[in-house]
Amino acid sequence: MQLIGWMDGVKLWILIWSPLGGGVISWLLMRKKRILLLLWKYHGSCLDSNDIIHFYGFTKNPDTLEYLVVMDYANKGNLRSNLTRIIESGWDQKVFMLYGIIYGLGFIHEQNLIHCDFHDGNILNHNEDKIYISDLGLCQPIKSSLEESKICGVIPFMAPEVLRGKPYTPASDIYSFSMIMWEFTSGVPPFNDRAHDIQLSLSICRGERPEIIENTPQCYVDLMKKCWDGDPLKRPSSGKILETIEKWVLYPKDKKIEDINEELKCNIMEFINAPIGHNNLATESHSQACHTSRLLNFTSKQLNEILESKNSQTYYATHSSTGITEDLDDCIIEDTSN
Repeated sequence: MQLIGWMDGVKLWILIWSPLGGGVISWLLMRKKRILLLLWKYHGSCLDSNDIIHFYGFTKNPDTLEYLVVMDYANKGNLRSNLTRIIESGWDQKVFMLYGIIYGLGFIHEQNLIHCDFHDGNILNHNEDKIYISDLGLCQPIKSSLEESKICGVIPFMAPEVLRGKPYTPASDIYSFSMIMWEFTSGVPPFNDRAHDIQLSLSICRGERPEIIENTPQCYVDLMKKCWDGDPLKRPSSGKILETIEKWVLYPKDKKIEDINEELKCNIMEFINAPIGHNNLATESHSQACHTSRLLNFTSKQLNEILESKNSQTYYATHSSTGITEDLDDCIIEDTSN
């Protein structure tokens, strides 16, 4: 086996295995049996989905006593590492990939599950455009074990109501999906040039969202804005989003042009005419941007107190913590490049 890096919380190994003439699988190294069993339980509920990474089983290293999960290997890595390639792809490929993502997320919601840690590090890419959702429900047990008002996650992908201490819901997953939609137009993670701290969290709760990228098809922008609405009740369900994207993906192939309504024709033409390529956004991350799940060094209680304060700037200067964030065991990616 060869260690190739980390996948948001666990070591990722690959192993060449030939049970039926050849293939590649990967192993996840888990530190805690509790996390392993919950992960297995949630993935077991979604075995019928082709858009969720497949688990084959698990074992235990007798020497280190660490647990190993055997799963499919996605040869392109996570979505974040493919953004540069995706931004240079045609809109047909981008929309097809989004279709796979929302299809998988919708399947999770149909099982009465919530992902709770839905971001570009937990979405895997195989070959050119095949998408798998991974780490299903990984943060649910972590969230449940946190003290009240503590916050865990990747700030740019966290819905404002979650930052403010409300429970995770399917609508909070949809907010995270909107950030993935935005990445497909920008080629960089959301708020990549900002410190991922309490100040950014305050801005998100006050309604700030990533800047709309010029020349993005308007129908795409409209859907994205609905998904990142500050009111979770106004966000569309995964099923409604699937219906919309399905029209963009399938209708042009399955219907004659005269059978497509005018609105859909206009939407299709927007995708066809939209330019392809890079924008002018900086690709280098801010030194305090963090794209991995972590326990934040402020609480939702502190956040709400600042938001409700008449003079929030003075309150922030007086009360904000300057301590280093505490890493969560089994919920962190480590940089193995050094």
